[in-house]
Amino acid sequence: MTMDRMLRLTSGVVLLIVLLVGIMPSDVHWFWKAFLAFMSINQIQSAFTNWCPVVTLYRKLGIKECTC
Repeated sequence: MTMDRMLRLTSGVVLLIVLLVGIMPSDVHWFWKAFLAFMSINQIQSAFTNWCPVVTLYRKLGIKECTC
């Protein structure tokens, strides 16, 4: 799997987890709201700066980048 697909997969899975926690009948812990805000801000800044912390992690793990 390439870097681009791994980033999309990671983002989708984490957002789905936060969504599922958010629709639980109990009150949502502040951490999940802060985590969702952090993820959103990170995705916005990465669109402008072309840098994402997860990319750095994936490079260290040896995930290959797309050479499209």
